[in-house]
Amino acid sequence: AIAASVRRSTTHTLWATACALSTSGDVMLNEYANYQQERIERDISSFADPGTRVDVKPGGGRGFRATWTMRGDSREAMFSVSLDHGISVTVHGQKRSYDEFLAGEQMANLRNVAEMIKQSSERGIFVSTKARRTDHPRRNQDPRPAAECLIDLMEEPDADSTRVIMVTGEAGAGKTQVLQELVRRQADNYLRGKTHKLFLYVNAQGRALARLNEALATELQDLRVSLTYHSVATLARVGILIPIIDGFDELLGVSGYDDAFNSLAQFLEQLEGQGCLVASARSVYYEEEFLSRAGRESATGGQAWVHTPVVIEDWSEQERRDFIKKIADKEELSDVDRAAFQKRVDEVFETQQELASKPLFFTRTADLLIRGSDDLPRSDDLLSALTQAFLTREQREKLLDRQQQPLLTIEQIKLLMCELAQEMWNQETRELDLGSVREVADYALSTSKVTESVRQIVTERMPTLAFLTRSDMHAGITFEHEVFFIYFLACSIIDQYLVEGVDLRVMLSRSAFPELGAERLAHELMQRSMLSSQNLPIVLDRLADAGRTEWRRTAQVRENAGRIVLSILRAYADDTESREVFGQTIGFVVFPGGHLRDVTLRQCSLISVSMRRTDLSRTRFVECRSQDTLLVEPMVKIGGTKFDVDGLDVRSQVVGINVLGDEDNKTVYDPYYVAYILGKCGFEIENIDDSDRDVPKEKFDVLDRLMRAYGRANPVCEADDNLKNIFAHESWSDVRRLLIKHGIVASEERQTGGHRKRFLRRRFLTEEIMRGASKAGQVHPQIIHFWDDLEGANNRELQARAAQ
Repeated sequence: AIAASVRRSTTHTLWATACALSTSGDVMLNEYANYQQERIERDISSFADPGTRVDVKPGGGRGFRATWTMRGDSREAMFSVSLDHGISVTVHGQKRSYDEFLAGEQMANLRNVAEMIKQSSERGIFVSTKARRTDHPRRNQDPRPAAECLIDLMEEPDADSTRVIMVTGEAGAGKTQVLQELVRRQADNYLRGKTHKLFLYVNAQGRALARLNEALATELQDLRVSLTYHSVATLARVGILIPIIDGFDELLGVSGYDDAFNSLAQFLEQLEGQGCLVASARSVYYEEEFLSRAGRESATGGQAWVHTPVVIEDWSEQERRDFIKKIADKEELSDVDRAAFQKRVDEVFETQQELASKPLFFTRTADLLIRGSDDLPRSDDLLSALTQAFLTREQREKLLDRQQQPLLTIEQIKLLMCELAQEMWNQETRELDLGSVREVADYALSTSKVTESVRQIVTERMPTLAFLTRSDMHAGITFEHEVFFIYFLACSIIDQYLVEGVDLRVMLSRSAFPELGAERLAHELMQRSMLSSQNLPIVLDRLADAGRTEWRRTAQVRENAGRIVLSILRAYADDTESREVFGQTIGFVVFPGGHLRDVTLRQCSLISVSMRRTDLSRTRFVECRSQDTLLVEPMVKIGGTKFDVDGLDVRSQVVGINVLGDEDNKTVYDPYYVAYILGKCGFEIENIDDSDRDVPKEKFDVLDRLMRAYGRANPVCEADDNLKNIFAHESWSDVRRLLIKHGIVASEERQTGGHRKRFLRRRFLTEEIMRGASKAGQVHPQIIHFWDDLEGANNRELQARAAQ
């Protein structure tokens, strides 16, 4: 009962509980006061002017007097520490809570931030999108309104660790709209006094930013507020500001995975296991990569986080009907016109139910139809139809001369968009200033047959053309949605890199290429007959050549190439009756998540291919060969996966396996079980005992459970009731001793709201640790020594029993 009370209590109540249970209450109280003094100095320092000093000195009893300089003015405040009430602050004779002091006008001025958020956000038609937690015990639980789901999670932070909420959803699924609406609503509630927490939307999408601090700084500058990024962690730790980072995966392309993930990890470190952070990404793959990598290395290894996954659901029929009603209300349509409008929308999406479930496609289509557009025919390729309709309307109705004649052809307007998308990609950004936009237009039109006067007119009007909009950056221009950027970029890539033969390496090294972009590329290649049985080997060879050479951005190149190869293989299989890809060579790529569902690879060769968490649950490998291939936690399903692959060493080249079941999925690392599952899928296992460790099953199982626990949090708390199956196991003490002895994990005590608890922090990737289960695994010497010792401990136990 005391433990449950402690988990629900605030910081000062935890200390009061600890003191009430202790015979040395004075000592505990002094420790608490010292802890708060250090905290106050650190917190105020994040607001103080650079190069100035913050002085926090005892001011009578257990109070403190702080002086500092902020915005050129000398500041002073008195802080009183109480076990019953926490910290109270007196400034200019007025007493307030610590939260109110930090949020107030003289410090963060969060009310001004809320005003700027509300002022800068334009609310259009919003339909409540659904979301669900994917870590729920019942995987198929009913989804809830996304805003309610996220707010509930943010209102209930974990007692021991910072809650990291990862929101995922495909491009066009409405993630950004949900997050922006959530932030706008919260700002309104903050100004009305209905909440003391403010959400800060941080747009990381398409910005050439290497670190989270840069994204924070840019967002605060765009809001024109005096708050700086230095104070965001302080406010988040206290719980009065929650950063919402939209498009975290966009930070990966500039400096690579380690820097980007460590950037987030170092921010989490500053939160000291408190507060909450929300981050969105297009793919669950980036979420899993963060869980694997974050916390491995950072400034002090001090971050403590617990992960909660949330996925944005597609629109149902109800959401689509709600949107139609709202847009019809806005346009004040009569009953007859409403019925006609609804019928036209239904006709367009009659064979496009999957795209109808994506808010972007549905809303943009409805936007065209409500304006009476007749240029949107039924099509199996709705994105092309949408794009063509917008291009046609721009050419016929908007981009006209004084005699109301078109200034450009549709192809010339498309060329402008392709050049602009290519320039943004080259600069690793999604927004350009006005000057750059006009320079791109001037260059593109100089190669077209247009007059000088037309070129000048179009160059001037360029920022107002269809598909483009003002960006958050001052006087900047961006595509109104990522999907249109991706469409024109894919067309540009095919023309320049796959047709003209320009070096693919540079293009693929720019950023994390979106999965939708890869699908679009494959679709365009198929439309141009570039994926015939004769041309497919040429395209695959070009992609393999891009990843063959080792350099500082090889990992990025291979992942982007791998994402494109996955889409190409699916598109090629879709175009054949047998759904087979026959006799192809796939090399020097990484499959970053993704899937090969319902694809058969027959007599194909895999050379230096890595499959990281790739869905192979409905994939058939038949008479295939492998060389230097690595599989990290692939998804397989007995009865669905066929794995007839020669040359793959299951002991050293398969690191864990995610077995899909009817009710649940289970990731395991035990090489015997991995071999058993792959054997059930058709893989021929040869002499696995020669290279595998002689480790007792109960110890391996405990270690396996620990690795799965690190998939949700790092560090893990040894007092966590949910992990009793690990820490209460009779084999745990031996496993724990060896993990610490060899530096695989580090034991540390952490302050969790007043109580000190014992935690274990992972120092290596989960996949690296478990790869050491095979003697053939190429891993760090520390991991090898750990497994040697674990195996040796078993042998010593067996010898001791034999002697008895």
